[in-house]
Amino acid sequence: MSAPRPAVPLSCPRAPRALHAKARPRRPRRRSAPLLAAVAGALLLASLASACIERGYPLAGSGQVELRADVAGPLFAADTLDEAGKPVLPRQSPWHTAVSLKLTEANEPAYGGYVEVRAVPSEALALHPVERDQENGASCGVKDGAFRCTAGTQGYARFTAASEGDWSGEARLVVSWADRTEELPITVLPAGLPEDATNFALIAGGLGDSDRVLATYVPLMCTIGPLPDDLGATWRPGAIRAREARVRASPPLDAPGVVEHAPVIIESLHSEAALSLTPDCLERTSRLRVLLGATGESPPFILCFSDLGGEVKIAVSSGQKALEPIPSLTVDPEPRLLRVRALRSVVAAGTPGDLFEVSAYNAERVRIAVPVDLTVGDDQVIALGEASVTLRGEDSEATIIQGVAVAPGTTTLRVTPRLLASPECSSEPIRVTPEPEPDADTETETEPEPEPGAGGGGGSP
Repeated sequence: MSAPRPAVPLSCPRAPRALHAKARPRRPRRRSAPLLAAVAGALLLASLASACIERGYPLAGSGQVELRADVAGPLFAADTLDEAGKPVLPRQSPWHTAVSLKLTEANEPAYGGYVEVRAVPSEALALHPVERDQENGASCGVKDGAFRCTAGTQGYARFTAASEGDWSGEARLVVSWADRTEELPITVLPAGLPEDATNFALIAGGLGDSDRVLATYVPLMCTIGPLPDDLGATWRPGAIRAREARVRASPPLDAPGVVEHAPVIIESLHSEAALSLTPDCLERTSRLRVLLGATGESPPFILCFSDLGGEVKIAVSSGQKALEPIPSLTVDPEPRLLRVRALRSVVAAGTPGDLFEVSAYNAERVRIAVPVDLTVGDDQVIALGEASVTLRGEDSEATIIQGVAVAPGTTTLRVTPRLLASPECSSEPIRVTPEPEPDADTETETEPEPEPGAGGGGGSP
């Protein structure tokens, strides 16, 4: 075993004031006094020198350094930072790892040898001393502007490398001594799910197998005349259609803890859909951040839909994962007004033709497609050509209902949302009159015969 390098002396502080004080008047001494004074002075200088010695020496170029991180996989960057630039807790782990150094010379522990450590790039990782689990004599910390690690009795030293910002990418820990370096790569992933996470999904309740949000028809009104100027707000306070949803994911088999506190971003890509944390949807946003729990499931949040509806897309992403294809929901428009208008007020029995016009309108007074059921008050008076129809939208002509006047009487058209009994909207009444009797046959008039001699060309005898 090679002997340790000699200790490096530090510059000593000034000697105690007693050594510089004015000497007192000498007293008669015995012949042994000079020897005793020399011994005492030597002991004092030795004690002062020992107090000014710092253990350690720079590892020689022939030395070897081995690095090993306790966390075998990647670390995770911070998702959000506070005003001071510090990570906001709780955060996804692992975000730090202990790193062990083994210093040797001639295959022997380099007790007291030290090296310098830095992170590349510098913003990728922060280096910190390890207060515990250090062997005797080992230390790591900032010295003379550099992070220095000194080996203990067995040649080991430990420190901590931590991701304390939102930087992500491929980082390196570089150990330098003499004219040599040794590197340890460390991957820092963006906060969120790693690529090998599975079962990433958006789960929403109350949609059925068709991923459809149905109309409630609660605000539906009836009219037989012109449209009102205002049909109400598209987001009705206290009556906004909403569905509770969650995000879930399964961790990789070799890293079961990485899903906890993994941030997930949910974003509505449609102007008539929003996100909220309250069931009434009074406070809405287009972008929401949630954290997965220990089981890989997020707390519930709310999908909110306006009465205009549409094809709604909800983007969901987390770290290296994104839901593809983007989840899509069909939100039926909420009808505000149903107009049922009779085209004729009187019709003769036995006459077929266009009898009614039916249209539905949304909150913006735009005609929309709505499935409805059709009945008449008395089917012995008027017979309809169809029992249900989907009303036409703005891109085509209004829906015309045809029928046949069967027998004299008066009746109305009744319209309800398909498969619902209410609300029911009725038209003006149509009166069916008796079928007119055919006209009586009349005799054909003949032209009178011309009088004799009329128009003749003969002269007088």
